[in-house]
This record gives sequence, structure tokens and C-alpha cells, in this order.
Amino acid sequence: MLKAYQLNGIAIAVKIGTRFRICACRNLFNNIPGLEFSFTEPDIISVSDPGHEYIRDNLLYIPDFKRQIILIISPAEKNQNILSEIQYAADLLSISMAFQKKQASLLDKYRNYLNIFQKSPNLTAILNTRGEVVEWNEAAEQLYGRELSSGPVSYLDFIHEDEITRIRENFAGLYRNCENFRKTLDPNRMMNDPSYRETSYERIMQMGAHQGLTKLTSRSGDKSLVVDYTVSLIFDPETLETSGCIVTTTDITHRKELREQMEESERKYRDLFKLIPLFSMLIDTSGKTVDFNYISSEDYDLNSMKFDGISYMDFIHRDDQKRAATLFIDLYTKAIHFKNQWIKDATITKEECALKLRSLRINNEPLRLVSGKRDHIFETEFTASLWISESNLEIKGALLSAIDVTERNNYRRRLEESEKKYRELVEEKTRDIIFSLDGKARFVMVNSNIREKLGYPEDAIIGNYIIDILYKDPNDKNQINRETFLENIDRVLKNKKSDVRFKAVCDHKFLGEPVTLQFKLDPIMENGEVIGVMGFASEISDDPLREYLEEETLSFTIDNRLTIADEVSFRITRNLRKYLNHGKMNLLRLGLREMIINAIEHGNLGITYEEKTTAQKNQSYHDLLQERQMSEENKHKKVYIEYKLCENTATYTIRDEGAGFDHEKFFKLKAARLNEQMAQHGRGILITRSIFDDIRYNERGNQVMLVAHFQNM
Repeated sequence: MLKAYQLNGIAIAVKIGTRFRICACRNLFNNIPGLEFSFTEPDIISVSDPGHEYIRDNLLYIPDFKRQIILIISPAEKNQNILSEIQYAADLLSISMAFQKKQASLLDKYRNYLNIFQKSPNLTAILNTRGEVVEWNEAAEQLYGRELSSGPVSYLDFIHEDEITRIRENFAGLYRNCENFRKTLDPNRMMNDPSYRETSYERIMQMGAHQGLTKLTSRSGDKSLVVDYTVSLIFDPETLETSGCIVTTTDITHRKELREQMEESERKYRDLFKLIPLFSMLIDTSGKTVDFNYISSEDYDLNSMKFDGISYMDFIHRDDQKRAATLFIDLYTKAIHFKNQWIKDATITKEECALKLRSLRINNEPLRLVSGKRDHIFETEFTASLWISESNLEIKGALLSAIDVTERNNYRRRLEESEKKYRELVEEKTRDIIFSLDGKARFVMVNSNIREKLGYPEDAIIGNYIIDILYKDPNDKNQINRETFLENIDRVLKNKKSDVRFKAVCDHKFLGEPVTLQFKLDPIMENGEVIGVMGFASEISDDPLREYLEEETLSFTIDNRLTIADEVSFRITRNLRKYLNHGKMNLLRLGLREMIINAIEHGNLGITYEEKTTAQKNQSYHDLLQERQMSEENKHKKVYIEYKLCENTATYTIRDEGAGFDHEKFFKLKAARLNEQMAQHGRGILITRSIFDDIRYNERGNQVMLVAHFQNM
């Protein structure tokens, strides 16, 4: 009976005469030098071994050069001893194969460790007991600048000259201590007691390790490194004899520079923290004080308190403590949420988490603080930001600061009280429109009387230009109403004039009708400069004596200010209300004002129609006007106005000191042609032709007499 055995993964065959039955793959027997195989039937082979290299002691050894040794054995039939030998041989072969595998694994690990050793960025070297380099990695070789094959290298060749003595003593002491310890060990127990030997090995390994800082230098001396080094002595696990050591160094030159810079920055920030003129305090997450600045110690009397155990809550007014605690709970809750997004949920990066944490703060919360003795209360704007560790974003506490706004709040309360009294005065005790303007003539404040007088809500008009409330008369082509108003505003804002009084026609928002008001303007001064305008606008009261008026004669001599022309036109027409309705009276007033302004502009100041048109297009008309008004030639010129009112007629004479003009050609033109030629200016002549019954110029053209008969109007 033929038997085949498969023991521990080893193929075994049984001999049949000169033949073998095998239990292994047939291709294992191909290309074996010196052996000839013939297969007479499946898995039965005949072997020819001329050199007797593979058949020994009735055994056939077949090496597999790719994988393992295949052992084929021929036992005697039914001989148990032979079968035991087969089993023993198979076990030996299995052990041999396992050892080979272990050797291969160790060799692979050695290659990996060697590669790591060579490629490590840290300077690493293996030294013998004499301090000579046995092996070093690429970083060490690059620093020193030559290969070991060129000759022995001592570790002292790397050490900076200032460090050689200290490092030599450290190494010698390390070897000496370990050798002294080894001499204290029991040799018999070292040989026969594995536990004693293992404990001693662990102990001497601990003694043979050392860490420290030193400076290395290159062979040429042109490069120095500050390094953190580790020395580990190499011991035989059986005898504990040392054969050398492994030295590993980490370049901390840049790290040291950064640390020194950081320490310098910390000193500066600490000085700034100490000297900043605000209540400032550093607290941990429990609220306990870690540090505080000089203002805190002086104003809040921290020096009188025991530093240990001080809480920020000791300085919060008791009525504000609950709100302060809520603010900090909310601050830390948000911070923990962001850290969970980074650590647990991994939905944000560390950098994003850091940005979010740094953005968290308590901003200018109104909190009251108290001094250490509780004898003084401070009204403050309270601010807090997180105190965070840079390495792992640990929340260590918070940095608090508070600006003392007690005095400011007292001023504000007094101001509010004054404003309250002022509003009571201006809104309840007067019917005038009271307003203030900024430096660009925009409403800053206005009382409620503007709603009553002109229909404008107070809130809706704040921020608008005051000229927006002026009436836009379709007959006032030269916008005299607007220009005279702007001129008076400039007198206050630019020339710092006070008590500027004039009349202006305003627009009623809802009725669309003109409303004539008397204005009074004064500058608002700050540090010697005008920053705005304080103004009053009141209704022009009727003259109670007008109904008794029979005749009136007035004469005026005025300078070249347009605002005066505006005032005079009001004054010499106000009593026409006895004979004319409001609309006709305003039309006559407009014509007179145009003629007075013509006397100033074109008469005394010599401004031509073309010059005025160009200046208005360039928005430089006021500059042109002021230039002509201030010139030596014009500044003493006057306009003379005479006015006479009787029962049925009003007569006006206006004379300037200019060169005059050719008035006859205008009166020869028909109305349509006159309107075309005077489209931009000279509207006063056209208006007067439509209003007054009689217009007479002197020969020179610098004086005009205007007559209006009331029965014709």
C-alpha cells in the first residue's frame, strides 16, 4: 500500500522500488542540475542520480531554488520508526524554513531602518567607544562636508569650540556611570536569571540616555547650528557591554530665533498691557485673575486686595453681575462650538477654527465697575476677547478691558437735559421754525413748527439741503430767490457773519403755494471755525397801520449786495397789499427785484450777459460777483432807490452809477423778439413791460422810473 504524507507544508513521497510517488507540484523538479526524472504514471517518478549528489541514506533531497527545499523520503513499509524519522525530518525542515523567513524579514526591516536613518533630516551618527563615527546619515555627512571613507571622524570635530570641554565631560560621565553600574551586577545571575538580566538591561538603558543643547559647526566653520541632541549608549543584551552610542540632533536654530523673537514680543505686549490707560485684566476660564495692569491697580484699588483668588466679578457692580456672567457664558459656549466643529465634526480646519475663535469678543457692553473698596463706581464700555493657546487652540481664559466713560456719560446726560429744556422752549414757547444746518447747509435739526408752516415732517427733512424748501417761481428765470438765499448762507459759513437777516419765499409742500418768511442766521462756532448754522424763520406779520396809510415816500441808498436788493424789494412793496392781491403784489415785487439786481450786476459791477451766462455754466457766478464787488473800481458804487405810494399809483425810481446801456433798442423789439434775446438774463425788462404802465429811462440808460396804476392791474 502506497502512502503519501503532507507534514507542515512539506511535500513527502514514498519510495516504490527505484521509483518515488510524490506529493508536490511536478514543476518543482524541472531544471535540477545532475538529476534526471522519468514519469511513468501520474505522480510516480524514476530518478537517475549519477553523481550521488541528491540521494543519500535512502533519502532524496531536491532543492527548489525559487522557494524552499522539497524533501522526498523512502521509508520501509509499515515501519513506525521510519515514519517518526520522517516526522522529525519534516519538523527540522519546517524550522529551517521559518528561520529563513525570519532572516528575510529582519533583512527587510534592516533595509527600511537604514533608509530612514540615511534620509532623516536630523543629524544622526553611530559612534564607537572611542568617539569615532562608525556610520552617519546624509544630513550629517552634508554638514561635515566629506565621506567617512576618507578617514576617521571624531564626534568632537562637529562640536563648536566653545562646547567641546562640556560635551566631552558629558560623554565620559555617561560611559563611566554605566560601567560602574555594570560592575555592581552579579555575573551568575546575569547568566542564569533571565528576569534579572532583563531588569538590569532596562536599567542600564535608562542610565545610558542623555539629552541636552549644544552648538555644532561645519568642517569649514562657516555654518553653526544650535541643536537639541539625544545620546543613547548601545549595549549587548546578554553581557551589557557597550559598543558605542547613537547620537541624534535636531536643528533648533530657527526655532530658537523665533522663540527669542516671541519672548521679545511678549515683553513688549506685557509692557503695553501694563501701561495701557484702560482697566485691563487677564483671567482664566473660572474667572480668576491671572494678571492686571497699572490702571487696574491704581484706579480700582487692586493693591489693597489679596491677589490670589481675585475674580473679575469682584469688580462688576452687583446689579450688572448677572448680565456680565451671561455675556461670558455666551462667549465660551460659542468658542466650544467652534472647537467641536474642528475636533469632533472635522467640518473646519484648525486655521479656520483659530480665525473664528479670535473673532469672538464682547464688544463695548455698558457695564458698571466698582473699586476694590466699593467706594467708587465707574461707568464703562466693557470689552473681552479669548485667551487662546497657539499650539492646540486651548481656551485658557479671556483678556478684559474697560474704558471709563463716567465723565462722558455725565456730559451726555447734562446735554440731554439741556436739549430737553431747549426743545420745550423752541417747540412749545415759540411759533418760529428753529433749525440748525451743517457746513454744507443741510438740515441737522428742525423743530415741529416746520410742519405747521410749510407742511414738511421733521424727520423727512433732516439731511436735505435747506434750498430744497425754497419756492421755484416760474417767472424767476434767474433764480434770484435761490441765489440771494445762498449768498446769505455764504456770509455766515464763509465770512463768519452773525445776525444775518433776510426774507425768502419758501414752498408749502402740500399746497404748492409760496410762503414768505423772515430768516435770521448765526454761525455755530467750534475752535474758532464755523461748523454750521443756527437759524430762525418766522412769518412776516401784517402791519396793523396799513389800512390807515394814505401816502408813503421812501428813499434808499444801497451797496452792491444782492441780499440788500431782496430786502428793499420786500420793503417797498409790502404796503401794496392794501391795493393788490397777493399774486399781483408778488409779481410786481419780482419785477422790482429784477430791476434792482440789474442795476447792481450790469450797472455798477459791469457784468455782461455773456459773462454771467459763462459763470453760471461753470458754477463760478458767486466768485465772479464777489470779485467785482471787491474791486477798487466798484466797491464804492451805490444804487439809489426812491419810492412813492399814493391812493392809485406806485412810482419807483432806480439809479445806478454804471455806464448805462442802449435801452431804446429793447423797447423797439416786440415781446417775442425781446424774450428770445433776453432768454438768459434781462428778464426784469420783460417783466416790467408786462407789469408797469409807464417805464422811462434817462438818456444815459442808468436810471429808470416805473409807474403802476392800480386800477389797471
